[in-house]
Amino acid sequence: MPSEYMLLKEEPFFKELCPNCGARFPEFMRGMVQRPKRFLGVLWRQDYCAVICHECKNIIGWESPPSINKNFT
Repeated sequence: MPSEYMLLKEEPFFKELCPNCGARFPEFMRGMVQRPKRFLGVLWRQDYCAVICHECKNIIGWESPPSINKNFT
């Protein structure tokens, strides 16, 4: 299980309603589906954990876990 799962477990919900199907608190498999952290190999970071609706199974957004150590990149 990815460490992001444990970091996002206690965080507030990303969205309250799914924009596709309208399900309430649509998060599913939080922190388990990821894309690369860096965009096109350059040094800026992007959100990398998918927010998936539990009803329609669509990706509705991206989020990152909170950083524990601010000096770690």
